[in-house]
Amino acid sequence: MLDVSEIEERAKYCYCAFLQLSWLYSNDLAEPPRYLDYLAKSSLGLGSDQFIVMTLEEAMMENQPQSVLRSLISLYEGFTHAFCQVLEREMDEIRALIAPDFLKVLAEEMGVGCEFTRSAAHDPEGRLTRSTTRTIR
Repeated sequence: MLDVSEIEERAKYCYCAFLQLSWLYSNDLAEPPRYLDYLAKSSLGLGSDQFIVMTLEEAMMENQPQSVLRSLISLYEGFTHAFCQVLEREMDEIRALIAPDFLKVLAEEMGVGCEFTRSAAHDPEGRLTRSTTRTIR
């Protein structure tokens, strides 16, 4: 069984993956054929994650990259919520454990700049909102 610190690390990773995928989706300048190019810049290693890469490659062959990207976003959000339940914490508490400078780097890797206030990035239910998380440079 994993100890609390290992679960916390996985929760932070999934939350960051959720954010990066969401920012990629919200970047109007990121055309679907370039999704993998953006993910290759990810300091989380999303561009070398075999599951993510194969999923998006298959989606592009089926001409459905945006809907599949939304599914990946939901998957990582779900993983984060599951870890939060195990830890008995809210998603905002996990977010608070991540350095704002690191969040800024993650956003910039996906071609967006963000406001990093606790209320700006999420709606009351904890979901990332498209309108409050992007400022295209």
